[in-house]
Amino acid sequence: MKTTKRFRVVLAVLVIGAVFLGMSACGGDDDGLGETNTETRTATLGNDMKNIPLVANQQTEISFTYLIPGAITSKGDYTINFTETLKNVSLSSAPIAKNTNRLETLRMLAAVLIKDAFAQEESQVTVFVSYPDDPDVCSSPNVFGPYTILGAIGTALTSNTQTAAPTDAVINISNLGSVEVCVVTTPPINAFLTVTGVAVDLEDCAAPTVTIANTDWSGTYTCDNFGAGDEGGDVDLTITRNQDGSYHYTDGSAEYDGHLCGNKFKFSGGVASSYTESGTLVFSSNTAATKTSTWNSIPPGFSGGNCSDTLERQ
Repeated sequence: MKTTKRFRVVLAVLVIGAVFLGMSACGGDDDGLGETNTETRTATLGNDMKNIPLVANQQTEISFTYLIPGAITSKGDYTINFTETLKNVSLSSAPIAKNTNRLETLRMLAAVLIKDAFAQEESQVTVFVSYPDDPDVCSSPNVFGPYTILGAIGTALTSNTQTAAPTDAVINISNLGSVEVCVVTTPPINAFLTVTGVAVDLEDCAAPTVTIANTDWSGTYTCDNFGAGDEGGDVDLTITRNQDGSYHYTDGSAEYDGHLCGNKFKFSGGVASSYTESGTLVFSSNTAATKTSTWNSIPPGFSGGNCSDTLERQ
């Protein structure tokens, strides 16, 4: 039997959370090569993801909407660091009262020690990501995994996967400022799951390597949609520079804002009361670019799709 557990809370779990930690914003238009530094950071989740009940051999779905703090478009590239994340994931045989209470930790360890020894267990964890409030997030095509997790109550968890990079579609959805997440697993044992932190390897926002301010671009686009017919045609857009160093572009009645990191312009926007859209413009030079984006109706879920553009500077 499958059970669905929906936690509509502002939190992050296992894959998405620490992606959205604050990083330095991008600078101005430069023609020099951008350099980035990568560091591993862990977002502390506190008690937000604590004592989630898992039932042996029963599929469990944990889904939630995560609101991303800050301007995600000003962040550099990222990968999920599973090795460091699993140090913040634990299984217990009974609910943990307080994560920071040493006496409670000792009590839990004693309870584990007096029980029959647990063999090393193996389970599969799959994470689905979609646009905010997607009711079908657990069947989203944007999938992390499945990943094999080894461990048992009272032991450290490990995985044969060290890192995982998000797809373009996941990055585009993230640029909207919130994401819907579904974690699916069928545990081999009864346990309570607690996640205290999520680790990611983050790149700083690189200095721009192309000049795009005050430029016009034209080309063609195609969209693979749901709830509406697929579409395509000509597109024209204009990019300008905001006073804070970010960028603004217009495409007909649609308006977007974002940041240029290296040769990538990550943006979000859309048409008020009609649809939201977010994505990434990748410049192969000062005169050529490709754009991928994800759009969704307002309110979400009625229609949407993934689009791709081929653009040339005019």
